[in-house]
Amino acid sequence: MVVTNTLKHTDLEELLPVFNEAFSDYDVPVSMTMQALSSHLNSLSFSKDDSVGLFDRRRLVGFLLIGRRGSVAYDAGTGIIPSYRGRGLSHSLIDAAAAHLAARGCTTFVLEVLDTNTKAKNLYQSHGFAVRRSLLCFSAKQDELVGQSDLLLLPHEDGYRVPSCYPSSYQNNDQSVAMGLYTCSDIVDQGMRKGFAWYHQTRGSIAQINIEPQYRDEGLMKKAIISCARTCTTEIVRTLNVDEADTVLINALQAAGFTRFTTQSEMVLILEEQKQ
Repeated sequence: MVVTNTLKHTDLEELLPVFNEAFSDYDVPVSMTMQALSSHLNSLSFSKDDSVGLFDRRRLVGFLLIGRRGSVAYDAGTGIIPSYRGRGLSHSLIDAAAAHLAARGCTTFVLEVLDTNTKAKNLYQSHGFAVRRSLLCFSAKQDELVGQSDLLLLPHEDGYRVPSCYPSSYQNNDQSVAMGLYTCSDIVDQGMRKGFAWYHQTRGSIAQINIEPQYRDEGLMKKAIISCARTCTTEIVRTLNVDEADTVLINALQAAGFTRFTTQSEMVLILEEQKQ
């Protein structure tokens, strides 16, 4: 009999093979090493006490991993191994997680789901999740980047802040990228600081580029993208979870040679409503 329980007593060694098996046949397959999984979950403030698993005679066969910051819970990964799918266990997992989080004081439950995964998207909607916005994901090969950049990326000056035009997704916000050991550099153009960026050189990831409003145009944004991408040691560079309303960033990415490879929906469930 399959039952739900918290992952309080489940270590990463037990979770890793189940995680990789559960995501092995997704539209964007995922396979992680122990170090990669640990780093990924740490950057999202993973909480075993808030997470829920599916167990068959104490064997872990599915999970809903939770990152938690204050009253906000984030779905850091939901999966069920293929041999246990088709039994309605996803419904049990989501219901158990939502009830568990509400009981532990969470008021907001956020997740992202690939738009190509219509089954999962419909599943979450059937449990009360609503689409908050659409997030676009881009990638480019280093040797196919278009254009050059004369911008400098200098060590970040403490206290220098630039307001973000569009809220970052949970996994790209300041706390996530800082905990994920991303580099923060100020963008300097002709001796003037005009913004800053968060990027990870060995992962080939650009998480944020924030340009001061008076300088924020496609030309400067494109140069900033190229400067960040050129620091990466990977063949492919990715920028995930770009708000679809951010046309300046989207147009600059495309002008720099990036192409969209998938789209996600950011969905939210207000847990307080479940208590009423």
